[in-house]
Amino acid sequence: MTLSEALEADLDPDGIEDSGSIYAGHDLSGLVVRHAVFRSVSFSGAVLADTAFSDTVFDSCDFSNVDLSSCHLTDVVFSHSRLTGTLFRSSRLKKVSMKDCTALYSSFDSSSFRSFSAVSCDFSGSSFSSVQHRDSSLVSSALCRVSFRGTPLAGLSLLQSQLDGIILSEDLRELRGASVDPAQAMDIMRALGAVIIG
Repeated sequence: MTLSEALEADLDPDGIEDSGSIYAGHDLSGLVVRHAVFRSVSFSGAVLADTAFSDTVFDSCDFSNVDLSSCHLTDVVFSHSRLTGTLFRSSRLKKVSMKDCTALYSSFDSSSFRSFSAVSCDFSGSSFSSVQHRDSSLVSSALCRVSFRGTPLAGLSLLQSQLDGIILSEDLRELRGASVDPAQAMDIMRALGAVIIG
C-alpha cells in the first residue's frame, strides 16, 4: 500500500511501501507514519510540518524545499536523498542517519539531535544554529559555509569533514572543547581571516 492509498482510504499509514510516487507541493502536515519504506518518492515543495516518522527508510527520495519544521523523527534512515533547502527547524531527530545525501542550504536551527549521524553528505550553506546534540556526528561531510552559531561543537564528531568558511559567534564560544584535526584547524583559521604561510 502506498501513502496516497492509505490516505484516500483513511487508513493509518503503518507498514506502507511506496515507490516512485509524487507528493510534490502537497500539504501533509501532522502526518504520523510508522514502519515504512519510501524509494524514489518526491516530496519536493511539500509541507510536512508537525509530522512524525518512526522506523522509516527514505531511499533516493527528493525533499527539496520541504517544510519539516517541528517534526519528530525516530529510527529514520535517509540514503542517497536530496534535501536541498529542507527546513528541519525546531525538530527532534533521534537515531536518525543520513548517508550520501545532498542537503545544501538546509536548516536544522533550534533542533535536538540524539544519536544522529551523517556520513558523506553535503550540507554546504546550511544552518545548524542553536542545536542541542548528544552522541551525534557529521563525518566525512561537506560543512562549507555552515552556520554553527549557538551550537557547542564539543562532543560533536566532525571527523574528516570539510569546515571551510564555517560561521561562528564573534566570541567563538562554539569551539570550546571541540576536537578537530589539523586540516580542520586550518579551515577554521582561514574562516577567521588568518593567512596560512608555508
